Amino acid sequence: MSIGMVLEETMSGWIKIQAGASKQPFSFTIRAFSKNPLAVTAPREFRGVATIGTDTMPVRGSLTILLTGPRYELDLDHPELGTLHIAGEKTYSLSGLLASLTTCPLTVYRDGKVCGSAEVAYRDSMLSFPFKAIKFVGRDRAFGPY
Repeated sequence: MSIGMVLEETMSGWIKIQAGASKQPFSFTIRAFSKNPLAVTAPREFRGVATIGTDTMPVRGSLTILLTGPRYELDLDHPELGTLHIAGEKTYSLSGLLASLTTCPLTVYRDGKVCGSAEVAYRDSMLSFPFKAIKFVGRDRAFGPY
């Protein structure tokens, strides 16, 4: 069994699918695993749950930590909207530093075409993030139940 690092976080905000549609609440909780935590920019596989409006569904994807900000790639199957790919990244900036550390704009795709947008933010304490979000566990325990 190999030990690795798990990063667990919850992001929440809104999602808007299709022009003219109204924004709906959107959130996801993920656990991203890396067996080599020193490979900082390597994509980390994640699993978790996402909620759009009142619908909750499993989500899978990858989290890539870049020097300019983390990139999220999420895939989910919504019961009414179908298969969605949601992707975007935070972009760190000295002007508006706190917002750039916590807020992530996203683009929503269906069948490879843009069909909407979203924005999520980390809303918990940034000071406690390293203590709450990072754990060292075996891969067999990395993606526990949600």
